[in-house]
Amino acid sequence: MRARNVHEAENIDNLIRNDAWLTEARAGIAEGDVYIVRAVLDKSLLSNIRSYLTTVGGSSLPNYHPIAVGAPNSHRLNKWDPRSYVRGCFHQFVFYPWNEDAFGLFALSRAVYQLKNSLGGLDPDRFLAPTPDDGCIARIAFQYYPSGGGALNKHTDPVDYHQLTVPTTLLSAKGESFAQGGAYAILQNGEQLMLDDLIDPGDVVFFNASVEHGVAPVDPDVPMNWLDFRGRWMMLFSVNRLADNAGIGNSTDLG
Repeated sequence: MRARNVHEAENIDNLIRNDAWLTEARAGIAEGDVYIVRAVLDKSLLSNIRSYLTTVGGSSLPNYHPIAVGAPNSHRLNKWDPRSYVRGCFHQFVFYPWNEDAFGLFALSRAVYQLKNSLGGLDPDRFLAPTPDDGCIARIAFQYYPSGGGALNKHTDPVDYHQLTVPTTLLSAKGESFAQGGAYAILQNGEQLMLDDLIDPGDVVFFNASVEHGVAPVDPDVPMNWLDFRGRWMMLFSVNRLADNAGIGNSTDLG
């Protein structure tokens, strides 16, 4: 049974050109509804990306780099770092369009970004060039939430000229790679909708970035081992402001 306030669609390339659907979905997302586009990315490809990131994460030192022109693709650990705008417990891997990567991630993700932009009333290819646009840049982030309590506090993200929604997909299925917790969003009626219960790897979720959302603790009752890379893996198709762009607000941690 389809959850309330959740809408499903297929064939992302057709949706980008479907003005009637875009108008309806844009209004629904603005009002707090959730849209799921099925089977956008290939599951086997996502599995290969996950294996690659596991190798990178286990064999090289994590480092933090601010979002700035020329920043390298990199990875970092966040163990409830109090300096974060939103506190969490996860391992993050980030990619920028000015850097090459083994998978051609931005070419693979172009349709997702085009739909993200179209839903925000923007040109479909906005922010996708390898140079910043109006102080913002596309940035792909993968986040691994380890079994044993990986989580992200409830928060809201800014809605501004750069975005209405921040699409996400899973690289690991709930019920297979992890059993408890995962992403949730708070609907207008106050209901907590567990997003990971509704999707498979490769399905892309769109909802209003200003809706309260987070990641409930992943398998909190098992021992945590950062280097076994067991738990919840996700991919975010974001557009972020550069560190020196003060024109867009920050995410707000709601604890």
